[in-house]
Amino acid sequence: MPGTHQASKFDQSTRGGALKLLWFRMNLHFKRMILCLLIINLASCGGREPVDLLIVNASVYTVDGDKPWAQALAIRDGLIVAVGASDALIRDYDGEQLDLQGQMVLPGFHDSHSHLVYGGLELMRCDLSAESTVEDLLQTIAACDDALAAGEWLIAGGWDLSLFESTNPSKSLLDDINPKRRMFIRGADGHSAWASSAALDYAGIAAETPNPSDGIIERDASAEPRGVLRESAMMLVEKVLPAVTVEDRLKAARISVALAHSMGITSVIDAATTESDAKAFDALDADAALNLRLVLAMSLIAPFFDQAPLSSVKVSERYSDQNVRRSSAKIFIDGVLEGETAALLSPYLVGNHGHGMLITPASALTEQVVALDAAGVQLMFHAIGDAGVRMALDALEAAREANPAQDLRHHISHLQLVDPEDHPRFEALGVVANFQALWAFPDDYIMTINLPAVGLDRVQAMYPIGSLHRAGARIVGGSDWSVSSMNPLLAIETALTRRDPTGVRPQALNAAEAVTLADMIEAYTINGAYLAHRENQTGRLKPGYKADLVVLGANLFELAPSEIGEVPIVMTLFEGQKVYPK
Repeated sequence: MPGTHQASKFDQSTRGGALKLLWFRMNLHFKRMILCLLIINLASCGGREPVDLLIVNASVYTVDGDKPWAQALAIRDGLIVAVGASDALIRDYDGEQLDLQGQMVLPGFHDSHSHLVYGGLELMRCDLSAESTVEDLLQTIAACDDALAAGEWLIAGGWDLSLFESTNPSKSLLDDINPKRRMFIRGADGHSAWASSAALDYAGIAAETPNPSDGIIERDASAEPRGVLRESAMMLVEKVLPAVTVEDRLKAARISVALAHSMGITSVIDAATTESDAKAFDALDADAALNLRLVLAMSLIAPFFDQAPLSSVKVSERYSDQNVRRSSAKIFIDGVLEGETAALLSPYLVGNHGHGMLITPASALTEQVVALDAAGVQLMFHAIGDAGVRMALDALEAAREANPAQDLRHHISHLQLVDPEDHPRFEALGVVANFQALWAFPDDYIMTINLPAVGLDRVQAMYPIGSLHRAGARIVGGSDWSVSSMNPLLAIETALTRRDPTGVRPQALNAAEAVTLADMIEAYTINGAYLAHRENQTGRLKPGYKADLVVLGANLFELAPSEIGEVPIVMTLFEGQKVYPK
């Protein structure tokens, strides 16, 4: 019957649908069971997220506000993904574990004033930095001379000016070693050089040669050049030296970068960089051989380096993520106290009792600073004397009035003497105080050269780190390598003690100017990152930041300040990869 047949088909269809529904429900139930088992299984192994490196059982000083201490770090793709307790991170993350057994971890150090290629070249040449007596100095120069072929220049560096009275040795000492050798010996301060007669003759420097406007040719009683050249007078010989090859610059950069890594340094402001130096850094970075964050303060007014045009400064790179940024420029205001070329408000007590020297006239400086500030160029100033510091601040005040919206973070380096009236101007103008704290103790330069030149009151006021910090200035630390050691821990110790970290001279240089360990760690980490416009990338150990860090052989907070400089660097990581030791 048609009706029966249709009913049968309907019944079959209904039964088929019921079976399909039953199967669907069973399948869904099965899938839910599998999912539950999977969740249970994941829960049983902790649901651990993969990372590249898990640092555990460490004393991690994060420099991160109200969370200063942790035990562990999780790192993936060069970034920190978690900071916390060891057991929590071991539970939550899976990766290669590095058990530091209580060793201290800090953000990688920022050296806010160094000369990497220049310093590397000095190490490749005749290095005099270890010589502490005149006899040893001359013996080393003689040994370097013996190693050279006839006709080659002897170029040396690291000569300690305090070894000679008035920092003014005669060319005859070099002539006695080899009267035919052209010798050019750079002072450790970078502002004086000592040349042999053959070198002076080759450069055409004679009694009738006038002093450059911003330099001094030291002379004897008959006006003959004595052998020492100050400031831009050095360029009279520098310009006739053999050219440095591209290969030598690359080698020098590699040497210096390796040295920086061995000191726990992962970020550097390279001061007075030349175009040739910048190309060497770019080449290393392109080869993945740099592993260092660099801000290049290109040389604009450069008595000691080849001239780099303003076009070398690339303002657009200031906030880029690239390792090498040409976003800054360096300007020299004055010279140094040792050569009586630092610009002082009150006169020197020796020599011609003058006020020192200005590398750039005040009116020209202000005009240039206002223009560079308007163009967005971050400026780094060399200023030793209190008049030089004031001149830099005056120019920056004019720039702030002309260009009020800029956030360029200009900084003044050295600050050996700063008039107290100028202390609050740093915070008011947003100027960063870039100290070389390793100089802040009574060494031979201060006691044998500076003390007679400026008197006890001004010596006691030197390197006012504490005063500027209390006045609200942001403090950063720089080595000025190769003028002095690149080791940040030596500088940190000296800033705390104001004493010789080697223990040779026990007295302090105005202990009231000391600062705390936490202050100096900030100076070498987050404050350095701020100066480099990287405070949202580096300088702290927190999630999202670059995994640039240093492992120390002891917890600095558990040591006497006088022990800090002896702490070994155990390891340096750049973006989570070990760069020291190799």
